[in-house]
Amino acid sequence: MKKIIACALGILCLLAALFGCSAKTTEDIANQDQLAAEASGLTLHKIGVATYDIQDAQIRMFKNYLDGYIKECFSDVTFLYSNSISGGEELMDFLELCSQNDVEGVLVFGSYDLKKEVEFCATHKMYYIRPTATSSEADFQSVAANPYFVGEIGPGAESEYQAGFDMGKAMAKTGKSYVILSGGGSLGNEMHRLRTVGILDALQETYGVRFAQSSEELARVSEPVTLEVGEGKAVICPGYLAQESALANAKGLIASGEYTTVLSTVPVTTLADVLDASEIEYGVIDCFSEENYFAFQSGKLSYVAGKYESEIGPGFAALYNAITGHADAFRENGRAFRLKQGFWTAASMEEYDSMYALAVGAAVNAYNYEDLYTVIQSITPEASFNSFRTLVESYRYEDCLARRSA
Repeated sequence: MKKIIACALGILCLLAALFGCSAKTTEDIANQDQLAAEASGLTLHKIGVATYDIQDAQIRMFKNYLDGYIKECFSDVTFLYSNSISGGEELMDFLELCSQNDVEGVLVFGSYDLKKEVEFCATHKMYYIRPTATSSEADFQSVAANPYFVGEIGPGAESEYQAGFDMGKAMAKTGKSYVILSGGGSLGNEMHRLRTVGILDALQETYGVRFAQSSEELARVSEPVTLEVGEGKAVICPGYLAQESALANAKGLIASGEYTTVLSTVPVTTLADVLDASEIEYGVIDCFSEENYFAFQSGKLSYVAGKYESEIGPGFAALYNAITGHADAFRENGRAFRLKQGFWTAASMEEYDSMYALAVGAAVNAYNYEDLYTVIQSITPEASFNSFRTLVESYRYEDCLARRSA
């Protein structure tokens, strides 16, 4: 199988050159790959990728891995990407586009109504996976028995909460005041809600205070709320930064000069200009991106709990198993799987630097093709769910470094 893939890759590269590379849309690229595959006699599998912000650093990392690495190792796949999606209607529109373009499976990075989304995909015989996410227990259980819901890989509730708590404890100091970016905590985003609860609990523990509202209630506020912390203050600033009002609120607070520290549950790429112009420091739950590398170097960024480029590799492998006829072998008692894959954490430039090469390596990945081949049944017939689980849960930097050093 490996030799077949390598040979087909060479044919596809030649045909791609003949067809040209002037495609302007992701549909054009996917359809161009389809024509090249048909000309070579290769069956091409189309996979949809639903992104919350196509320009976000984390999404660009994942896209680079899929386009620059996975497509080279799996020449029988092509990807159809969404533009930025900031609401349920936009996501459903993209799923409709996928169904019209013969997509067989969808990687979804941001869900708004999981049951509705999965049911739509099942109706159109498209497999659905959340390759790096945390859903609420109720949402997950509502679709776990659906045969077209492959599963979910992500930090899980405990790790999401702990990431926020640890960042809050690491950055909370006497005399500081905080802007807490709670992202979609008020919009049903379970990951952002849990991270915000963790941050708020850490501040209360550090300063020995108890807020009038519970951390759970505050994590869901839809308008800015100011809290007293020691001699300073903390303001919760909710909303996705792709939304104009949320972005304006965040920029205004940072530029005011009233705050020393930003604690963010979301990427802050869109705030780069105002952050650079201020004296403020920040910590973020995001990814090991180039932008964050330079932010650490500049002294502005102090803490990252992040995902890394190839972390979505096992999610891709699970979806590939499903679309190539092996979905049933990777279910738990007939139900979708739910596996843990947490963050890498860096609290200094030295820590970030030591992890960065493996986080974004073009040739040496934390999850490379050899890792993925071992859990794909069409390539490794003896692959099992247990071997898949072991690979997914070996996500820590030390685990990944050991695989590459073996």
